[in-house]
Amino acid sequence: MTKSSGFTLIELLVVIAIIGILSAIGVVSYNGYVDGTKKKAAENVLMQIGLAQTDHYASCGTYYSTIDGYCEAPTVETECTPSVATTQAIGTDLFGKANYIKQENGFLFCAFSPGTTSYTVRAIGLGDCQLDIDDSGSIDSTEC
Repeated sequence: MTKSSGFTLIELLVVIAIIGILSAIGVVSYNGYVDGTKKKAAENVLMQIGLAQTDHYASCGTYYSTIDGYCEAPTVETECTPSVATTQAIGTDLFGKANYIKQENGFLFCAFSPGTTSYTVRAIGLGDCQLDIDDSGSIDSTEC
């Protein structure tokens, strides 16, 4: 009788199954981390746009809206739809650079003015995640 050393097929399959389970858990955790980071980056951009809105109000006497443009007579709006064009318009009009807002995080932005003394900035991304900031400075993330 000879004794062979090594691993059996069952032992190898069990190890491969354990590695597969651990890697699946790692991928799910990593994707959750990435999505959370993108959401936090979008919240930071919303805060920057909110500060730029304050500056715009001080300069023009109205809040910025992607429909009206820079220092235009305000149109009362109740909604806006974020797009690449509105995101670039915010970058150009409020920050002086069309690509100021990086779109790699998956969010697009728009701004509207439901009244002459208030504003709302909306970000939509990561599927149907919607973030809003208004003139009070609070971020509404109930749609995420």
